[in-house]
Parts: sequence; C-alpha cells; structure tokens
Amino acid sequence: MKKTVPVLFVLLICACGSLTSVPDWKDKAGRYLEEYTTSFLTNRELSTEPHFVKATREIAAGNDLRLLAIAYLTKYALYTASLERFDDSEFLKIERLEPDAVNMAYCRFLQGNFADVDAGALPSRYAGVLKAAALRDAALAAHEISAIGDPLSRLVAAGAWVNNMPYDEKILQTAIDTASANGWRRPLWAYLEKLRAYYLEIGDKSKAEAVKNRLELLKMEKDKK
Repeated sequence: MKKTVPVLFVLLICACGSLTSVPDWKDKAGRYLEEYTTSFLTNRELSTEPHFVKATREIAAGNDLRLLAIAYLTKYALYTASLERFDDSEFLKIERLEPDAVNMAYCRFLQGNFADVDAGALPSRYAGVLKAAALRDAALAAHEISAIGDPLSRLVAAGAWVNNMPYDEKILQTAIDTASANGWRRPLWAYLEKLRAYYLEIGDKSKAEAVKNRLELLKMEKDKK
C-alpha cells in the first residue's frame, strides 16, 4: 500500500530549508506517526494508539510544540476521514501556548466549522470545498472533493463535509472508491454504513440491503483465520 499522509507533511516541515540531517527524535516521530496512520486506516486497532503515544513522546523530547500540534491534527484528520468525531482539547492546550493560524484553520476545517476557517491559512487543496460549504452545495462539493489528488486528503475533505453538511450519493461513493483503492478498511466500512443509511433515508430499501450484505461479507472475510 502506498504510504501517503499528513505525516509526510510533518517531515517536510521539519526538514524544509535545512541541509543538515534530521535529528533522531524527528526521524523516530515520523516513523511512529506513519505506523499509526497505516494501523488506523487498516483498522488494526490494538496497534494503533501505542504508535501515536510514542510519536508524541519523541516530539515532546524535542520541545517542538508546532510539530506536536501537527501530530494531533494528523490524528484528528484520520478520525475525520473515517467519519469519527474527535476531542480537540490536547490541540487547544498547545494552541494557547503557541498559536498558529495554519494549524487553527485546519482544525476548524476538520471540525466542519467552515464559516470560521481562515481561507488564506487553509491548504489550497481544500479551497473548493470551502467555497462549496459557503453555498451549502453538495453537487459542487462532490466535484471539488473528487478533484483532490491526494487520496487521504480527499477522504479528509469528504469526512469533514459528510459529518457537517448535506451530502449526496456521489460524495459517499467517491470516499468508498478512495478507501477501497488504498485498502483502508476503517473508512471504507464507515462510508458503506453511511451509504446504507442514505439509501434507507431516500427509501431505496433494495440498495440499502445490497450495501448491508456487502459490508457483512467484507467483515466476515476480514475475520477469517
């Protein structure tokens, strides 16, 4: 599986503009965050949290609050990509000590507080989604989300939208296709559940039943030994 992630964004921030080697604690933090991301998305629950704890421990040893904030945002982004809510209290503790407009804009985007997002501080790949949110336009959002090149960023945008705005079948299917293509079981199951609920809501019981049967089969295959 291709390893794509906010983690790489973290490492770029660490090393950007420097010709010196990356300090050991940054290297370890990056590797732990990468393992955390992979474990989370593939739903290897038991191995997920320890990697995150190890990553934040390494970052704390380096006294880098900005990187620590990004680590928590990475965690929140994964929750959002899987349609799960998150508690931002740890991030806010860091933000009070070392405010950062870019980090705050991203956190608000993940929470679905689109009206409060500083558009100039948000990564440009989400600009179209932010415009769609201002119009509450699900069709436009579907187009903008599908146009995001990075698969994890695409899932993050889909999750932020579906958790907080009116959505349509196309947004859900884009997320399902993205998760499927990358073998990301946790968001895949979450979006299949959401698609089933969507079909029930619009009264299409046959499609809802088909999604239910597909999900049950996938879960059964996963549990085979």
